[in-house]
Amino acid sequence: MSRRPRPTPTVRLPDGYAAGAHGGPTTPDERQWALTAYIGQFLLWALPPLYVYLTKKNRSAYARHHGRQALNLAITTGIVFGISVFLYQWADFFLWIAAGSVTVSMGLVVYSATRVNRGDWHRLPALVAWPIIK
Repeated sequence: MSRRPRPTPTVRLPDGYAAGAHGGPTTPDERQWALTAYIGQFLLWALPPLYVYLTKKNRSAYARHHGRQALNLAITTGIVFGISVFLYQWADFFLWIAAGSVTVSMGLVVYSATRVNRGDWHRLPALVAWPIIK
């Protein structure tokens, strides 16, 4: 009995993603939930990404991935902002670090929201979104 070779994937996946891990094309519902995880950070910080991650993690790999990324970004920004504001009482430049971290985070939220709306899989740099939730 001869074994048939496995077919090679025809879709070019981003670096770091195995074939089959993406679960196929995304649906509008998956894209909407992933978009909610990012855009919701403007109003409620980490609550929308947490909600998306907890409610959609068993239903959609796409929403789980982006909910996790958005949650890691929100937690990282909160930690850097909190430490910087605390250290501001000893040195004034820590306030600039806090403002810079929030500005970079919001820029990445907008960037990620546009990518998610197209159905793209992407990763945020580990420098700004520490992989706390895996």
